[in-house]
Amino acid sequence: MGASPPRNASAVPLVPLLLLIAAAAIAQVRVAEAACAKVRNVLVVGAGISGVSAARHIAVTNGECFKVTVLEARNRVGGRMWSRTEPAPAAGVGSGGVIRGEMGAQWIQSATGNPITALARRFKLRIGEQNGEEIQYRANGKTYSGWQMKVARAKYDWALKRAKQIASGQDNDISMETAFRAAGNFLNPYIQSRVAVDFEFEYSGDLSTISAWYYEDDAFDGPDLVVTNGYDNIPKMLMKEAIDAGAQLVLNFEVTSVSRLASGAVQITGKDTSTGATRSYSGDVAIITLPLGVLKAGVISFSPALSARKLGAISRVGFGNVNKVFFFYNTTFWPTWSDEYFVEDAQLPGNRGRWVDWVNLKRAYGMTALEGVAVGTCATRMAEMTEAQCIADAANKIKVMFPRYRGAKVQAVWLQRWNLDPYARGAYSYGRLGMQGNGDVTTDFNKLAEPEQNFLFAGEHTHGSYRASVHGGYLSGIREAKRVLSSY
Repeated sequence: MGASPPRNASAVPLVPLLLLIAAAAIAQVRVAEAACAKVRNVLVVGAGISGVSAARHIAVTNGECFKVTVLEARNRVGGRMWSRTEPAPAAGVGSGGVIRGEMGAQWIQSATGNPITALARRFKLRIGEQNGEEIQYRANGKTYSGWQMKVARAKYDWALKRAKQIASGQDNDISMETAFRAAGNFLNPYIQSRVAVDFEFEYSGDLSTISAWYYEDDAFDGPDLVVTNGYDNIPKMLMKEAIDAGAQLVLNFEVTSVSRLASGAVQITGKDTSTGATRSYSGDVAIITLPLGVLKAGVISFSPALSARKLGAISRVGFGNVNKVFFFYNTTFWPTWSDEYFVEDAQLPGNRGRWVDWVNLKRAYGMTALEGVAVGTCATRMAEMTEAQCIADAANKIKVMFPRYRGAKVQAVWLQRWNLDPYARGAYSYGRLGMQGNGDVTTDFNKLAEPEQNFLFAGEHTHGSYRASVHGGYLSGIREAKRVLSSY
């Protein structure tokens, strides 16, 4: 038999090969950097959905020429997307050993064609649909019969149609409350509960401040979906992709000022919330994704000051309140085949938004829990109440719906009041009475999106078509990322 050739006789020795690979990689980086007239530094203020989408798009598209730093005041990514998660206090209470509540954004709205749906699927998150029957409770705890619901719904549909007709016939904008009052039957308990859910929850403002001309926005098609293993995984995973592409994330950094220096550079100053130390970051351009509530409060100084055009829009666009409460129990005592329960209030119209909407978390999320929502002036008034008072108030509404439940014990209670959060100062934006517009198209939202030299702006409040939504925030971040990539 002939002699066999030595093993790896033709192979390149390992160490020289690694050196060649390293040299090639370094050369590739140098070529990429040489292709950039200058490496630009981009500062992104805020790690909510708009901030992380902007950071990710820039870093992934051209991380060699653009160095992105995301500055976030909280100790987490997500902003008003917060899936609070803790170990389950007892067996059978949570799902997968944890209890979880969507303290802020919760739904993928009109999921067909919605880019958030595509992200949830790309990240292999668990998606559920809440499409069970809704139950309407009167203030005395009794439910509507099928026939009573048809009659009540017909009255509301007629009142809504008439309110829109009245508003469209006005020479000047009016509030939706004025329109509904003119339509008649305004204090009907069912109509009161529906306007609380369909307007004050949907748009976050009190009915008396919601513009009858400018409240509506655009929507995709299809049902609303939920992410059952944490909605905030979407911004977290987007941020991870940004970091993998070279972006930097700085948590616990509370921005106090945004300045344009004589050189034209942007300088952002703030403090480390864990140590109190002050420091600054410099860049060529800044993308400001602060919630509208923070901009309204004026707690961050801009130098030079924002234009009167921008400040006027900040003042006029609405930014409302939505409060949430979560009760986790050791057993269910509510009709788990239904997804949602609406409960009327005896004191109308002042209390129509008082814990008006309840969500069954057992069916979609697998948790033995009820989630309540308070909206409108009720949500605003709750800022003056203690946490214990708010929780007791919500518990009383549960007793109205289910007065005879026995054996169920509360295992945990969470309360979220976004208007008391210093980094949000409210829930989401809406078309407010007094806004400027053209026909049925609001121009103030467009003004919020306009750049002021190298101060750029993103956030749900800057997307006129999809405001007050996760997808609006996401798309606004992409919009500003493209502006950076094409202009700097």
